[in-house]
Amino acid sequence: MKKTLSLGFATLATAAHLSAAPQISSGAYAGAAAGVSVLGGKNQLAISNDAAVAGQQVLQDQGNFSLSKTSPAVMIFAGYGMKVSGFWTAAELFYQFDSLKDKQNPVFAGTTPKNLSSTSTGAYGLSAHLGFLPSENCTAYVILGVEARRFKVKFSDPTPANVSAAINKGYTSVAFVPGIGARFALTKELSLRTEYKYAMHRSKTLNASAKNTANAAQTDTVKIKHQPKVHSFNVGVVYSF
Repeated sequence: MKKTLSLGFATLATAAHLSAAPQISSGAYAGAAAGVSVLGGKNQLAISNDAAVAGQQVLQDQGNFSLSKTSPAVMIFAGYGMKVSGFWTAAELFYQFDSLKDKQNPVFAGTTPKNLSSTSTGAYGLSAHLGFLPSENCTAYVILGVEARRFKVKFSDPTPANVSAAINKGYTSVAFVPGIGARFALTKELSLRTEYKYAMHRSKTLNASAKNTANAAQTDTVKIKHQPKVHSFNVGVVYSF
C-alpha cells in the first residue's frame, strides 16, 4: 500500500511539474532584440563625357565597388502566433534601428580620388513565420517578409575636379526578406528568440549630368547602379500576453 501511495504521489508530482513547464503558446506577443546589420552588395559606377564626339557620350571610367558596413542594430516587434497540431505560424510587424554608412574613394588612372557613399538608417516591415515545435517549449521557423528602407547615394569629385556632375539622391526601397529563426520559452510569459534575415533589395540606377567647369563645351555624366543587400542577426526577448 505504501509503495502504491508513493507511486501515486510521484505520478501526480511529475504531472504537476510537466503542466507547469514553460510552453510556446498561441496569442499576441511583443518584444525587443539586439544584434548587427551588415550592408552588402555593390555600386557600379560609370563616368562619361562628350569631349571626344560632340553631342555623344563616350565612356571615360567605370568600376564595381563592393558595399561593406556593419552596424549595431536594435529591433522592436509585435505580432500574433498560433500553435496548431505541432506546427507554428505567426504574423509580425517590426522596426529596426541601425546606421549603415559605406564610404568609398574610387581612383581612376590620372585622376584624383572620388567620393562615393551609400547610407541607410533604419527599416520597417512585416513578416510571416512558418515552422514546427520539436518540443512544447521550442519552435523553429522560416521567415518570409518584406522591409522598406531609405537609401541615400552620393557621388562627387573634389577640387581639383575632373568630373563636374554630382549625385546626391535618396530613395525608398522595398525588399523581400527571407530568413530563419528559433524561439525558446523561459516562463509562461517570457521567451528568448534568435533570427537571421537577408533583405534582397533590388538595384536602382541614378544619373546626373553637368557642364564641365573647366570646359563649358563638355558635358559630364555620372551613372550609379546601386545594388544593396542587408544581412541582419539578432537575439531578443519575447513577452506573450
